[in-house]
Amino acid sequence: MSNQLINTLLPNMNAILGVRDSVGAIIEPVYLVTRTWFKDKGLTRPNNQPEGHAIDSIAQILPSPGMKNFSQDIRLKEGGAVKSGDIILTNISKQNYKKSDLDGTSPSQNIQKLYMIGERIYQIINVTESYVTWSVQVRELTNQRGIKYGK
Repeated sequence: MSNQLINTLLPNMNAILGVRDSVGAIIEPVYLVTRTWFKDKGLTRPNNQPEGHAIDSIAQILPSPGMKNFSQDIRLKEGGAVKSGDIILTNISKQNYKKSDLDGTSPSQNIQKLYMIGERIYQIINVTESYVTWSVQVRELTNQRGIKYGK
């Protein structure tokens, strides 16, 4: 695809991708979660590790991405790039997001970037670039006991 065509399409991508939101055809809202970790002074866990807490900042991805859910796909074998339970978020607008917004990179070691789909938290596996959109493969975190979010 030529750069001229990409430059013509890109400014209109939010309107095109936003159709799903305007007609209410989203499966679940998707949020970017920025988790900032803080050490609690004087507290330690049984194995002498410092105790800490995290504060999450949550922002909805708009226009809402599409989803390919692999939770019921019996064709997937463990050890491949896509595992059973993974979700691929598709058609994330390049007009709104840079790769660094989506791929989990962080300017600080105490900042973690995650995704929230519905009430579940996911880690980033891979980000794929298309001409005018991004796709992000995410995998559910295993220990989510006690996590509650108000949106």
